[in-house]
Amino acid sequence: MKTNLAHNMCAAAIFTALTTGPIAAQTTDPPSADHSPMQPYRYPDGSIKRFRNSIVTAYWSGYAVTASAPYSSASGTWQVPSVTYDGVSTGSDYASIWVGIGGYGDSTVIQLGSGSTVSSSGLASYNAWYELYPAGAVNIPHAVKPGDIITASLQCTAACSPSSAQTWLLTMTDQTAGWTWTQSFQYQSTMASAEWIVEAPWGSSGELPLADFAQATFDPIAANGLNPNLSLSANGIIMQDPYGETSNPSDVVNGDIFSTCWGSGTLTPCTAGSFTTPPPATTASLSASPTKISSGQSSMLSWSSANATSCTGGGFGASGTSGSAAVSPSVTTSYSVTCNGLGGSATALTTVTVGTTTTCHGKKCH
Repeated sequence: MKTNLAHNMCAAAIFTALTTGPIAAQTTDPPSADHSPMQPYRYPDGSIKRFRNSIVTAYWSGYAVTASAPYSSASGTWQVPSVTYDGVSTGSDYASIWVGIGGYGDSTVIQLGSGSTVSSSGLASYNAWYELYPAGAVNIPHAVKPGDIITASLQCTAACSPSSAQTWLLTMTDQTAGWTWTQSFQYQSTMASAEWIVEAPWGSSGELPLADFAQATFDPIAANGLNPNLSLSANGIIMQDPYGETSNPSDVVNGDIFSTCWGSGTLTPCTAGSFTTPPPATTASLSASPTKISSGQSSMLSWSSANATSCTGGGFGASGTSGSAAVSPSVTTSYSVTCNGLGGSATALTTVTVGTTTTCHGKKCH
């Protein structure tokens, strides 16, 4: 596979001079993150700024095609990347990954994708969404997490002409979690482009800072049911947002596989990657024997885990990823064990019930 790593590194300073420089960032969390058609940076005479022959924008990065318009379908598969807070802005950072039709030089765009938000404290959340611009983004009611492999497709099923309101079937499948969502909409698109984009979305007060997503990979993509045979010089889109964050597309493999790479200030050299296998989920279990005791008696707590590197007891001391410990509560008590591993965290609970002891002397019991 051909790469442009040396070219990227040598030209980083040229790119910074070519595009609008970073500005001081002050943001607050918006009620939603929305998306909009692409607007390129322009020179004072109105001509479009380009780098390596690629269009430079403030909020889109990836690839777009126009040569085979009208586009009646587009699809793409990507792996949801983990996001981290980059410390440039105040508030939260955002990143959206999507497949769309329209919006590359016109005022219509229909999109289907995943989104991520990370706060300055490092708390991250992920979602799935669709948008029929200019209406705002709408959440899809399914959970998404880092490492999930998502396939999204948009298919025109009726009145497939730019001159009329078309019917679009939107479908998203999370291959990792095992769910599929599909719904039809009426929307009049120009059908003039198809695109596969990593985006810094918009909030109520303007463009939002781009979260550090490290690398996002599409593998594969299609337009009108075919390999679009992308090339970086003809179809690439580079982002430099107003906060100084960048997203740089790689060269394309086989015409339908590419990555984009996050950067700060300058372009990060980017090579098309591949999907990774997420670590197996961490599990934990905790039991008590017996579960009911009298005051002064003991119960044995036993815990075990899978795919964990450590476990911590709540209400008792747990050492190692499995084991047992005796407890002698004086009142009914709930215990927990939390185990952590590469696949996340898991917590298990159990309760030891303490009853009263009845003692009888003759006819008197107490």
